[in-house]
Amino acid sequence: MTDLYLHGAEIKTVFDLLGSTENDITFSVGWALAQSEIFLSRLLDDLYPGRNYGRITAIRLQEFKGGSDRKNDEHGYTDIEIEAERLHVIFEAKRGWSLPTDQQLTKYANHLERYTKVKKSIVVLSECSAEYVKNRLPNAINDIPILYRSWKHLSQIVTKSGYDGSHAEKRVLSELNKYLEGLITMQNQQSNCVYVVSLGNDTPEWSKLSWIEIVTKKQRYFHPFGSGGWPKDPPNYLGFRYYGKLQSIHHVDSYEIVDDLSRYIPEISRKKWNAVHDRFSLVLYKLGEPIKPVADVRTGNVYRNGRVWAAIDLLLTCRTISEARDLTNERNG
Repeated sequence: MTDLYLHGAEIKTVFDLLGSTENDITFSVGWALAQSEIFLSRLLDDLYPGRNYGRITAIRLQEFKGGSDRKNDEHGYTDIEIEAERLHVIFEAKRGWSLPTDQQLTKYANHLERYTKVKKSIVVLSECSAEYVKNRLPNAINDIPILYRSWKHLSQIVTKSGYDGSHAEKRVLSELNKYLEGLITMQNQQSNCVYVVSLGNDTPEWSKLSWIEIVTKKQRYFHPFGSGGWPKDPPNYLGFRYYGKLQSIHHVDSYEIVDDLSRYIPEISRKKWNAVHDRFSLVLYKLGEPIKPVADVRTGNVYRNGRVWAAIDLLLTCRTISEARDLTNERNG
């Protein structure tokens, strides 16, 4: 079979043609649910075991709920909605270790209150482990249950559904699983690791922003490419520590190799940068929204400017960064 590439990236499944944003993942899952009755029924059976929810009447993607003011509407868009005779469920899909806000979930709950004669719930899909989610999502909003399933769990349902589906269903579900595995880091322990670096609160002479502000205001980070002990392969997650503790973790949404930072961060002077640095290439990261620890995660036994790897679940549940690092090393043998 001839390899297919789109903008230089290999296309391994038909879903890869959509892309890799949260909306793209949502559309892919929605299509598979519509094409495979066994996947749809097993997903609902997993969420509502033993419940007779009746005939499925519709699957809706990116449905707008509300009036003409789309920007300020109280209900907003829903990722996936499944409607049945005795069930109405909204799915909120997140990529990486991120979760929806209570405000966002409340919008969906307000919408579901319109339906009075059916079972209602909101299901959150994310990479987070069940342990991490336990105290970070409400059990219910306005008496509407909030359920959680990880992408890893969903992938297991896809796999099991493929065993018993028709030939056409097997093909769709196999493509979906390959697509999810390419986007979601659930198969590789190392890919769920965070590269934790230290940030200073000083403002370099070549910048109008401090090191901290480059991350917090511009959602960017950079380091030398291929030298100084920095990772050769860009990490999936970056963690930032300053003021003696872990402040945030960010999914790396994209990266590129650059020579001129001022093109991407106008507050950096190219002339002043070149005056104090040798010419070398940099890896420039575009960061996702911050994932903030609920409790303080102190630095622990890490050198002042030390950079460490730690599994994201451990980093968010241990008392110190060094403890998470050590347990990660034990886990990986």
